[in-house]
Amino acid sequence: MDINQGEFVAILGANGTGKTTLLKVILGLLPIAHGSVSTNSDNIGYVPQRLPIQGGVPISVAEYISTGLRVKKINPFWIKSFESKLITQVLNTIGLINIKNSNLYNLSAGQQRRVMIARALISNPDILLLDEPTAGIDSESQKSLKDILSNYKKNLKTIILVTHELEILEPLVDRVIVLGTKVRGSVIYDGGLPVPKHLNSIAHHSHEETINTKSILGMNNA
Repeated sequence: MDINQGEFVAILGANGTGKTTLLKVILGLLPIAHGSVSTNSDNIGYVPQRLPIQGGVPISVAEYISTGLRVKKINPFWIKSFESKLITQVLNTIGLINIKNSNLYNLSAGQQRRVMIARALISNPDILLLDEPTAGIDSESQKSLKDILSNYKKNLKTIILVTHELEILEPLVDRVIVLGTKVRGSVIYDGGLPVPKHLNSIAHHSHEETINTKSILGMNNA
């Protein structure tokens, strides 16, 4: 499996085929069972399905986004002046500058998803991985997400999207990869839209994860 720089690729497949796990393998969060993974950049942004931290500890939108700038922070909630400028820029990009100091856990699901995207974008990643970004958000938030990703794509950035339904993002997608059900991690379709009719029931479903990848995924310059 090769994905070229600047491509917007959607990963589809039934529950348990390994869509989310594929993203985690690319990130190095999970070991790969077979083959290898190579990328043309270590600057990778990741938007998980849900917030990774619990709402028991209050955290502002700005504080959460700032954690995307450094993997390790002595004081993760202490924001430096240059970070504040970057946070303002990225919040302007996603149209949420007015909630900069709001408690992250008081936001709607759509707003939280956009803030998660802002955290992923703040380091200006060359590769953006998104796991079910449209799940559970309203149509207005989906349109906002489409606009954000459309602008990001114009800068020749690589986008890999895991989803169970393309929905509003379909016009942005260059290529679709459908993972198989009989052999986890297998690819049963790799091409353009529309997905062949006989794969519709596999490619579009209600969602989940898992993989035993055998293929090589390289991010090569096109």
